[in-house]
Amino acid sequence: MIADNKKHQAELHQKEKGDRPLVSIGLPTYNGAKRIVATVTSIINQGYANLEIIISDNCSSDSTEKICTELCNRYNTIRYFRQKENIGIIPNFEFVLNKATGKLFMWVADDDSLEAGILDKYVDFLIAHPDYSLVSGQIQYWTGNKAEFLEKDFSMEHNSMYARVISYYSKVKHGAIFYGLMRIEVAAQIKLQNRMGEDWHVVAKTAYLGKIKMLNCLGYHKRLNGSSKTLKLYAKIIGATRFSANFPHAQIAMDAFVEIMTSPLYSRKWLSSRLGLAIGATGAILFNHYFTEFPFIIAGRFKRLLGIKKPLRSSIKNSFKGEWGILILLFSSLQN
Repeated sequence: MIADNKKHQAELHQKEKGDRPLVSIGLPTYNGAKRIVATVTSIINQGYANLEIIISDNCSSDSTEKICTELCNRYNTIRYFRQKENIGIIPNFEFVLNKATGKLFMWVADDDSLEAGILDKYVDFLIAHPDYSLVSGQIQYWTGNKAEFLEKDFSMEHNSMYARVISYYSKVKHGAIFYGLMRIEVAAQIKLQNRMGEDWHVVAKTAYLGKIKMLNCLGYHKRLNGSSKTLKLYAKIIGATRFSANFPHAQIAMDAFVEIMTSPLYSRKWLSSRLGLAIGATGAILFNHYFTEFPFIIAGRFKRLLGIKKPLRSSIKNSFKGEWGILILLFSSLQN
């Protein structure tokens, strides 16, 4: 009787798995012994029926290997790989993607976590909306135990692929929508590069290949620690040039222009259309930072120096929204 009941439960579980697409979650880590258990627990606790977690340990020097081995013994959904030498941050992200066997894929950083129950919502959305390439929830950013800010209202749903790319570059500040769930056939078309703002360029290419949705609910908890702490620290870790470290947004803008003009992904359109998109994307990045963000960074320093508490940002920043809406629609006509 007990054996029959176990067999029945196994059959029910297999049926559940058969009804849900396999989701691959790539978890690159380096010296993550103190962080990775909480991250893996947040994934396992999703209760998603058909899941694989791919951990790539970038030759950690702490007890990451021991902890990951213990996690593998506890959960059969985990596949653990240890690199023989440190291959770098970006290659480690690419490694877990290349090992994925699921129909849907997402990255999770080893110090971040998923909001409870979000994975099923992501999967349901992508199943119901085949024209979308990526879905994310709202993103809560943390410094230690302090909630810093919530990123929301960050969808790119225009029918024009050009408009989606420019819209993304005109709005992105932090880039953690990179950790949304995407279709594996989309992720497979995007080759990662070791450069500043690679997460921005990945999402821009994802937007080029399909619409992007940010759900109206919390989905991801992003820790502003480690390599995410500052752009200068990240530049040092990846071995970026001094120019990239001191002027990261200018470097990101130049890289966007070159990639749109030369990447096979964007080559499906006429040269003149790609040139228009490259100019639009470059302008969006530069304007987004140097005209709508950088002045407030400088003004904020003077505010703190003078003890002024009144906010300066919202009324001025909102005045740019209409202009960007017109520019995005203008560049979208290049697609036709």
